[in-house]
Amino acid sequence: MDSLLPFLRLDVFVVVSVIFLMFRRMTFWHPLTAYLLFHIYSFSYRAFTIYGGAPLLYVGQANAEPITIEEINRALLWADIALIMFVLASWWAHLRFEAKAQQPVVRRVMNPNIVRALGFVCLPLGTYFLLAIKTGRLELAEDNAAVSYIQAISMWPVGILGLLIFTFGFRWYLTLLVAFFLGLVALQGYHRFMLILPLLFLAAYYLQSTRRRWPTLPILVGALVVALVFPRLKYIGQAVQFGDTQEAFTQFTECFALSSKDKETSAGEDFLDQYAGTLSLADSNDRKFWGSTYLAIITLPIPRAWWPKKPGLADHVQEISTSGRNYAQEGRITTYLGESYLNFGYAGFFFIPALMGYLLTAYCLQVAAGPMRRLSRYVYLVVFMALVQTFRDGMLSIFVFTIVHNMPMFFAFILHMMPGFAKKSLDRPAADPLAGEEEEEIAREEARRQQIAGR
Repeated sequence: MDSLLPFLRLDVFVVVSVIFLMFRRMTFWHPLTAYLLFHIYSFSYRAFTIYGGAPLLYVGQANAEPITIEEINRALLWADIALIMFVLASWWAHLRFEAKAQQPVVRRVMNPNIVRALGFVCLPLGTYFLLAIKTGRLELAEDNAAVSYIQAISMWPVGILGLLIFTFGFRWYLTLLVAFFLGLVALQGYHRFMLILPLLFLAAYYLQSTRRRWPTLPILVGALVVALVFPRLKYIGQAVQFGDTQEAFTQFTECFALSSKDKETSAGEDFLDQYAGTLSLADSNDRKFWGSTYLAIITLPIPRAWWPKKPGLADHVQEISTSGRNYAQEGRITTYLGESYLNFGYAGFFFIPALMGYLLTAYCLQVAAGPMRRLSRYVYLVVFMALVQTFRDGMLSIFVFTIVHNMPMFFAFILHMMPGFAKKSLDRPAADPLAGEEEEEIAREEARRQQIAGR
């Protein structure tokens, strides 16, 4: 593993330099924060474990082609280059925003009546399907055309509660409902992202609403507990589903046993290895995809029952898989960097990270500078919570996790964009003497409406 050491040192230098240079401009909800979390957890941490003697992917598996240390070195180097490109683009977005910071911005104001109406529809309907699936009252075959749509509806409760909390704050009844539904999804035994993503959304909203840039100590302690439990959360949930509470308790306690002999490294979290293997599989493929992997988002809403041969989201993984590295059958990931390389070769390591770094940072700065109750701020927070998943799974995930898995947000966006459904506000910069006047007028009008409704 000695050949890995220079690349590991370079990675540490790049990460530390990025934090040192950009920390003053960063916040918890900044896209660069999400990117650093993705890079450190998926690449840096894994590289340290490999240097410490952890086996590489496929080592010891019959008829498999193990990942080599040379592949790891190349993947880590290009991951660092991609991080640098993301940072440079983010820095440029900051410079452009600061040059225009004194200009007023027109934003759509959140309409509480729209949010209430969506709550009355989405919460009970989503709860019904979530509980029906969980209790077994609703059983659908995997080839049933409606299964994906029903699963999407079962995710509505958490999504609509996030929208309600953003609009009305942490009311005690909303907080209890969120705790209840997050408990359900945490113990279902699969899709751990359904717990993590809402927690990111709620943490970012809380920090913005209290005008804090970084998490408080209680949030950090809670994050540490979640990080310790997360690797075994799937097994804890499966034990609960089978009624084996003793096994669930054992798995839970072992999350905090640092010297546990049964401590295992999840085979599904060696993301650096999978990304490194993707680069080699792309080299052995006889063509570049030139962005075609992103086009599947166009056909995503069409039911497969209507179009049995419609393009899938992972068709490119099927094409590059081999018998020794069967990514498609094993459900492996490519990361968005591997996907970029599949599409554009080495140019993808420069173009795609730079594009994402600039667009996401510019969007974040534009929406986070205004008052809280704005549609654009809410939509960005939904996008932010899906960023780590997007970097891990590929670019299409930003649509899947913000629209398909969070349809209440999509419904709210459509309704607010319809003429006459939501007011627009001219949000002036903080230094403007008239800053806040429109916000105060909107608040007074909302108070009058509630007073009339109370009569």
